[in-house]
Amino acid sequence: MAILPTNVKQQVEEMFSQIGDPIKMILVDEGGKSELDQLLSELDALSPKLSYHRATTSDIARYGLEEESLPSILLEGPEGLSRARFTGAPAGHEFGVLVQDIIDLSQGKIELSEATKRYLESLTEDVHLQVFTTPT
Repeated sequence: MAILPTNVKQQVEEMFSQIGDPIKMILVDEGGKSELDQLLSELDALSPKLSYHRATTSDIARYGLEEESLPSILLEGPEGLSRARFTGAPAGHEFGVLVQDIIDLSQGKIELSEATKRYLESLTEDVHLQVFTTPT
């Protein structure tokens, strides 16, 4: 049984027509079939510029993850691994963010105001930012 309804698949496929450079979606989890695995497989089928790779707990260190952050979705573009990561299933609004992040990464753009870009460029130390959401 498909996770994404037909109308959602059609909308996402239309959005994915904007994908520039190829993007690899990487799921790091404990292995075995899961709804998250199926979701990423369905997304992969919507664009020839997407690919899907499954990693396991043995790859945690390789991707700089911790076991309590599994499952995690990582995105890899032409510049390498993105620093944006999704922990758990991208449900609700998070699904739209995942789709838009794939498109943005493929186009090499970040939609931030000029003031925000200047502020970020002025930082002298690394910043670890986490955003927590709860689907409702």
